[in-house]
Amino acid sequence: MAYKLLIFDFDGTLANSFPWVVAILDELAEKFNAIPVDHSKLDELKSYPPRKIMKMHNISIWKLPAILKFTRSRMKTNGESIRCFEGVDAMLQKLKDNDIRMALVTTNTCETVRRVLGDDLYNLFHHFEDKVSLFGKPAALKRIIRKSGLERSEMLAIGDEIRDVEAAKKVNIPFGAVSWGFSNLEVMASHSPEHIFTEMGQIVDLVLSPSFKFDQAV
Repeated sequence: MAYKLLIFDFDGTLANSFPWVVAILDELAEKFNAIPVDHSKLDELKSYPPRKIMKMHNISIWKLPAILKFTRSRMKTNGESIRCFEGVDAMLQKLKDNDIRMALVTTNTCETVRRVLGDDLYNLFHHFEDKVSLFGKPAALKRIIRKSGLERSEMLAIGDEIRDVEAAKKVNIPFGAVSWGFSNLEVMASHSPEHIFTEMGQIVDLVLSPSFKFDQAV
């Protein structure tokens, strides 16, 4: 069955926000009494699920709302350096031109999303779920399902983190993993996503040409 709705993650999937996050890691560690991240081991962290990373750095789950609130606030006031990945604008516009509906599920805020995407791209989306908690994506996806009126098989969630693919599987939505975000692609592949995208244009090729095949080897 052809996909009629694509549900995008934002940070790490549409927006290249990881360098900005890395720049404030030490500030976050000091403010929330966490163990500082060893910047020389950032690539290693990309292979770990979020709960393991939290345990390694003394981050209790009860701290997460405050950490997210602080990060959203800092990004709002000091996130001008965050940009979309190359090709996002063309990809989103091509999907819209071919009547593919789009939704966004993010821990970030719609205000930041709009600033990074710009009004024209932001207005291409039909549904938004913002300020989602770190482990709240399954519930947010369920809300999108209800609002869309589509079958789950007609939707494709797209993201860059282990928790993204886990959320999609919990609500039985097909998932596409991107290679340019946070989590290590080999680890993402081990969670058996339905699709793996190594180039932005492959998203359009898949949705517009369901018979399109590309190398998913990792």
